[in-house]
Amino acid sequence: MKRALVSIACAVVALLAGSSAVHALPDNTKVDAYKTGLDFPVDMAWVEGTKKLFFTEKNTGKIRVINKGRLLSRACVNLDVAADGERGALGLTLHPAFKDNHFLYVFYTNRSPLESRVTRFTVSNNRCVDGRRIMRGVPASGYHIGGQLEFVDGKLFVSTGEAHDPGAAQRVDNRLGKILRYNPDGSVPKGNPFSKPGDRNPVWSYGHRNPFGLTHKPGSSQLFETENGPNCDDEFNRIKKGRNYGWGDNYRCGTAGVGPNPKPPLKRWSNVIVPTDPWYYRGRMNALDDDVYVGDFGGNRLHRLVINDRGTDVREDRVIYTASNGITDVSKGPGGWLYFATTSGIFRIVPQ
Repeated sequence: MKRALVSIACAVVALLAGSSAVHALPDNTKVDAYKTGLDFPVDMAWVEGTKKLFFTEKNTGKIRVINKGRLLSRACVNLDVAADGERGALGLTLHPAFKDNHFLYVFYTNRSPLESRVTRFTVSNNRCVDGRRIMRGVPASGYHIGGQLEFVDGKLFVSTGEAHDPGAAQRVDNRLGKILRYNPDGSVPKGNPFSKPGDRNPVWSYGHRNPFGLTHKPGSSQLFETENGPNCDDEFNRIKKGRNYGWGDNYRCGTAGVGPNPKPPLKRWSNVIVPTDPWYYRGRMNALDDDVYVGDFGGNRLHRLVINDRGTDVREDRVIYTASNGITDVSKGPGGWLYFATTSGIFRIVPQ
């Protein structure tokens, strides 16, 4: 999550975090505290149709379970993570057929050997067992880890940061600064753009700095990403096969970027906000439907991005709520409401 994970007390937070304030919540709605007193949750995953919610704890390496509103004392699994800087237990997603196969996927920084990994677990009686490596061996510097997971059309997309090596983001022969596409078992599917005969390449798109969020429009192949820039140009991107998103050596603020045919973002925040993991919401709260919601870690704000049907234009960026801590994730959760996590709790938007 860029510098924010280790610089939470930065000046912008100090200015904006004094108290919660409602900006533009839908009429007759409110923000409700779902579970507080948590230890840096970063990503959530809901078992749809149930009251069960999984989430990662960045620094402890635990995958925690909330069932029927109660935080279970025993973790699903306790991963041995390196948690300094932006490392730790970061991304979480469920297989689309979770109710049949019980597969849960975690992106985390393994302590020894030090590397970014994705591991698939089978959940049995709220315990994560039978771990299988889906991705391993990706270098994990203290910063620019990436760390998000998303299933689209039955394929697993994984975001990786460039590990403080901008040049690596422009090279498609490595997995740094990329969106990767895998089969659910960790093999590389047919159709990836940089594969060669006999040598399948997991890279789907490149030229990314620190892609900390992935989401997709329900029922479609539209994949979106949030990306942390340097001291400029945080981004919201539509991810497409083979595209270059412009980060690399000699990047200049306000441009499409470097390398061949760089693609500019759908939305650019020139004054950085530190966008985190978003959610394309379609659920029980009709007044929130069919827009993307993304946390603003730098100012603790929840943004509503109004997007056209084709996913090619962000028509409006509206702040609808300011929390008292940095927002790390947005997701649909129990009851079909819109949930968001902060560094200390999980909240939801519900009827007043």
